Amino acid sequence: MKSRRGSSASKLRHRREWIKREPVTDLGHRIISATVEEFATKGIAGARVAEITKRAGTTDPAFYRYFTGMKQAALFIMSEYYWAPLNLRLRHYRQVTKDPLKLFETVVDSLIQSTEDAPSRPWLAESQVFRIVVVQMRNPFLLPESILDSEYVTFVRELADIIRTGQKTGLLTNTLNPTLLAQLLVTTLHQLLTLNGLPYQSFHVGREEARKVAIALVGFRC
Repeated sequence: MKSRRGSSASKLRHRREWIKREPVTDLGHRIISATVEEFATKGIAGARVAEITKRAGTTDPAFYRYFTGMKQAALFIMSEYYWAPLNLRLRHYRQVTKDPLKLFETVVDSLIQSTEDAPSRPWLAESQVFRIVVVQMRNPFLLPESILDSEYVTFVRELADIIRTGQKTGLLTNTLNPTLLAQLLVTTLHQLLTLNGLPYQSFHVGREEARKVAIALVGFRC
């Protein structure tokens, strides 16, 4: 008989399930870039393959060379270009330090940085990927796959583990369930940082403000 943990893990979805081939060529990059722009501008429901391929300077069959449909494209983009890079950075820092406060600060900094475009990938607007994740993550059209994505689940689990360690060592005053705190933190920072993109806001949420909110939410003693 399978354990509950094993049964749950078997339901996780991996980004390789949503793509026919890796978009590593110039054409693949153009299609990803155009798809991100279309999703960020019109949402998943309003996006059209014809508009994506027009932006990419190609034809509809080229889109289907990579994806079977819009849903798979959206799930792949959120997993590959948002959650996977966050996990990669966190894994690197977990090899450098075991200090829960330093790791927590790394996570917060990574979430803040995810709102900015990366010079290393000039063909991809990470700031638009961030907006897609914030707006579309709980889109009924993408559920339950979006929250069963192995990269998203791994990120929340790693963050919860950092919080749990902080609680055990007395660095944290908040005793709520670590997984709940991890999910609350991600949602709170996402919504807070989204305010910077709204035209009617009279203030800008800076890095220090975001860090202070995150620390106050989980109760870290600094």
